Amino acid sequence: MSTHLSRRRLLRFAALAPLAGVAARGHAKTAAPLRGLQLVVPVPPGAQPDVIARWLIDPLARRAGVPGLVVNRPGAAGALAADAVLAAAPDSGTLLLGGLDHVAYSHLNSNRRALDPLVDFVPVGAINRDTWVVVTASDHGPRTLAALAERSRREPLNYASLGEGTTAHLVSARLCRAAGVEAQHVPYRDPWMPDLLAGRIHFVVAPTPAVLPLLKAGRLRALATLTDERLPLPGEPPNVRELGLADQVFHGGLFLYAPAALASQAAQLNAWLVETLSEPEIVQRYRDVAIEPTPIGLDATAAMVRRRLQEVDAMRLAVFGRTR
Repeated sequence: MSTHLSRRRLLRFAALAPLAGVAARGHAKTAAPLRGLQLVVPVPPGAQPDVIARWLIDPLARRAGVPGLVVNRPGAAGALAADAVLAAAPDSGTLLLGGLDHVAYSHLNSNRRALDPLVDFVPVGAINRDTWVVVTASDHGPRTLAALAERSRREPLNYASLGEGTTAHLVSARLCRAAGVEAQHVPYRDPWMPDLLAGRIHFVVAPTPAVLPLLKAGRLRALATLTDERLPLPGEPPNVRELGLADQVFHGGLFLYAPAALASQAAQLNAWLVETLSEPEIVQRYRDVAIEPTPIGLDATAAMVRRRLQEVDAMRLAVFGRTR
């Protein structure tokens, strides 16, 4: 009898052993508590991603119950920031707040393997949805997009971005082709605004928040917005749909990326971000600079990243003849 019971117990334990292994593996994947929360931004202090990161870090860190810090890692079109996040210990809570450029395309400029924002990283949330606008210096530039195109046929013009192959470069090149503007791209490492104001750069296509203060101050003029509707900007510039360029509508934005090693924390990080982006004070700060918060879940964030990748890859194919 005792032998029979022992065998039965052995059989039961044998049946439960795989389940115990699954439970152990599941426990191994349980996220370790975060020691802190760091938002790494691939820009210098004062640039748009840095400003937004400083709005968000305190409420995010408060929800996580850990110290919070914004770390500026500009350089190499975002590659330095991306590398720093991937190299950090997972429990340090080191995240990247940046655009698609800073993850998917930054390493291409140094002939390194392109990072995959859905494999090397986990997009834990969308930070914002922004609008883009074509601007010139009020003292030097033309008053309309058509006048810019006409001027480009009489004299050499140029436009700036913060690097070859960045979204700003691609959006600008695509618009130039569609609008008949002949212009040379000038990649900048440092901010291009002083040269734009001085007339050494003739126009720029940029996110609206980046140029809004100088539009309001009258130092820049908006020629067109890359939107379906008119934006409440000084001079009431037309949108590209009104100009017969509906295929030039473009919305960019920033994402919050965790390294793949921190995937077990993605759902919690997303929940904290959604709550933070829904705070009335944060919503008002966004609206004050003409951007829209995007408090969406993990699946919706991943879908948005995929759509953006497809759109930017199509622009890269048109400009460079290749994607990544």
